[in-house]
Amino acid sequence: MSKKILGEGIDVSYAQGRIDWTKLRGKIDFAIIRCGFGGNYTNQDDSQWLNNIRGCKENSIPVGIYLYSYATTTEKAKSEAEHVLRLIKGIDLDLPVFLDLEEEQIRRLGKARILEIAKTFCEIIEKAGYTYGTYSNKTWFTDYLTDAWYNTKVKWLAQYYKEVTYKGSYDIWQYTSTARIDGINGNVDFNRCYISFIRGDADGDGEITAADSRVILRASAGLEKLQGQNLKNADADGDGKITAADARKVLRESAGLDN
Repeated sequence: MSKKILGEGIDVSYAQGRIDWTKLRGKIDFAIIRCGFGGNYTNQDDSQWLNNIRGCKENSIPVGIYLYSYATTTEKAKSEAEHVLRLIKGIDLDLPVFLDLEEEQIRRLGKARILEIAKTFCEIIEKAGYTYGTYSNKTWFTDYLTDAWYNTKVKWLAQYYKEVTYKGSYDIWQYTSTARIDGINGNVDFNRCYISFIRGDADGDGEITAADSRVILRASAGLEKLQGQNLKNADADGDGKITAADARKVLRESAGLDN
């Protein structure tokens, strides 16, 4: 059975140069932008980071970010998480903070060490109130990022092919690196998203309905455990907690009583 596509978006970095985000408004459902690479040093910030985050916010384009990792120790992973938090302080993200794992020196560490690094980065990001996700390619997800823990987080898979042949679960599929779109000079990565980033959409089906209210109410009472993006979505009023107030807000919105 094919997966339901809930959005089409791009991911960008300094490689795309200065982007005209006004031309992208209404043409993409989301953007994931690189904030930088490596540890917490200003010279490792992405040179287009500020232009890109401002462009998304000013044009109401839902946004997430990623950081290209060079971390070979948990201490370096902590520095990379601090790098991200320094840049996104005060910024409301719609999509997760992704750790980009594809560097050869990290691959050589083996599965157990890579898992420690990802968990260290994740813990700091989640403690700060953001959602964590893992980005990598089919080979990495098949051979190295195999622990069940990764399936409890958002998974962004890169596989440039007509269809996904990866056998595991995934939430976003980066399917090409050679797309073209007005507003960007040259090639850009395109992605299909299969999970919802709509605040209040706790069941992740891409719509706000009474069913979401029931899920949130159960979660607030400890009767249902939400994870990853669905947990973030359940916080409908954005106060950092899942409560009956969130369920009421979603129920009113689903009935057309609130905008």
